[in-house]
Amino acid sequence: MERKQVFVRETSGLIKHVSLTDAVMLNIANMSIGIALFQSISPYITRGGVLWIASLIGLFLALPQALVYTIFNRKIGRTGGDYVWISRNLDGAIGTIFAVAYLLESTAFYAIISFFSASSVNSVLLTIGYLNHQNSLIYIAENVIVNPYATPTFQQRLIFYGISAFAFAIIVLINILHSKWGYKLVTGLGMFSMLTVILAMIVMAINAKRFDSLVLPLLKDFNVTVSSNLPKTILPYSISIPATLFLLPLFALYTYPWMNAGPAVSSEYRGDRVSKLNVFLSLLITGIFVTIGFLEMDLIAGYYFNLNAFPSAIYNFWTVAMALSLNPIIEWILGLGLIMWNYYVLSYGVLVFSRYVFALSFDRVFPEKFSQLNANGSPVYAHVFDLTLTLLFLLIPVFSIDAAVSLYGASIVGMLYFLAVGISAIIFGRKIRSGLMKIAGILMTVYFVYLTYEAARNPLFGFSTTSGVNVTTLSFVLGSFIAGIVIWNITRYVNSKKGIDLSLTFKEIPPE
Repeated sequence: MERKQVFVRETSGLIKHVSLTDAVMLNIANMSIGIALFQSISPYITRGGVLWIASLIGLFLALPQALVYTIFNRKIGRTGGDYVWISRNLDGAIGTIFAVAYLLESTAFYAIISFFSASSVNSVLLTIGYLNHQNSLIYIAENVIVNPYATPTFQQRLIFYGISAFAFAIIVLINILHSKWGYKLVTGLGMFSMLTVILAMIVMAINAKRFDSLVLPLLKDFNVTVSSNLPKTILPYSISIPATLFLLPLFALYTYPWMNAGPAVSSEYRGDRVSKLNVFLSLLITGIFVTIGFLEMDLIAGYYFNLNAFPSAIYNFWTVAMALSLNPIIEWILGLGLIMWNYYVLSYGVLVFSRYVFALSFDRVFPEKFSQLNANGSPVYAHVFDLTLTLLFLLIPVFSIDAAVSLYGASIVGMLYFLAVGISAIIFGRKIRSGLMKIAGILMTVYFVYLTYEAARNPLFGFSTTSGVNVTTLSFVLGSFIAGIVIWNITRYVNSKKGIDLSLTFKEIPPE
């Protein structure tokens, strides 16, 4: 079979303009430092569990995966990253099914992040409103941009939908106009978001001695009561290993494993240095920031204060930093930083989603249109497809908050996807006779077997509840994999009618 019949065309046509900074910022967005320090982890702390120690353990256990991604990135650096690695080392059908399921899970996640980003806006408005006695901000937070996890009215949900849809459409438009602009948007939002975390840490360190006088009144406004007489120790008197390990899956499922964004655009890297360094750099930066953030909270407030205040979900790294800033301008900068983390995540999602769709299209799994580029190197039809899917998924929380929250449990799809990458690494290590790759692949596989188990049985993650499996989540997860199976069989049949044996595609590495 001639090469032109295997892939859509001889070269991808994508432009090599992704710098090391761009690739690192993509991965940092995927691992979401600012959101980890907001409400996704700390509310679930239990007595004896130490957040910053759990963070360090999570970072250490993510190192084999980082090694797998770096080796794959250097040996098979192509658009679609881990989709290409799975489909070439396991099977084209398996790669397609897992990629489709992962794409659907990711799109639902981006839509939910977009919708529930209102919680960060609500938190910022209330915090600054209470700190400065600004009734107008409090009114907006209590009547317009309310906490979406509470009981918003249908009209309020429509407001969230409108804001989310508009912001997502703008991000997509920027990517369509020029592929380079999409990367610069991610990098720009990432730089601002990271700088606000640094600013928050500095503010907290400078005004640590005023913690009680500034934070306790704010908590009182939020109707959160915590005793000020609790011992201010950095560690609990008795560290509980089980309670600390209980926190580990939270870091693992929401932060450290998500290092696949940079490798997904690896055919656009500008130089070999990017493929060598981007995964480890982004992982280490994330680990340092998240660990220091939680450690600083224990240093300033004391372990026992945090233990009692974190479960409120009101008290967190960001609200404490704003309370200690003592300056309305700095309060707003920090508040915007928290809000921008959500749009930073969305901007990376728009870009990376299009590259996975592009890769599937280039392999003739998806329609060829999705790998078509405009004059500025942007896969415009892939972006339009992303926008359409996201706007549809955004409708779910409009009609049912419970159904939307249930979709967080679909993170089990991601764990299964990374498990497939680990198995692919073992097979690839045997092919190239790399003991290092085989060992890293085995360690990664074992770890993701554990995380898949946790995602399936731990009620914190939403796939199951105390009364059994969440039917909504299970239906979505099964539907995602069934969609992949259906798409594979249809596309194999359609291509066979054209005289194309699709199985041959997955015996070759796509051209750059």
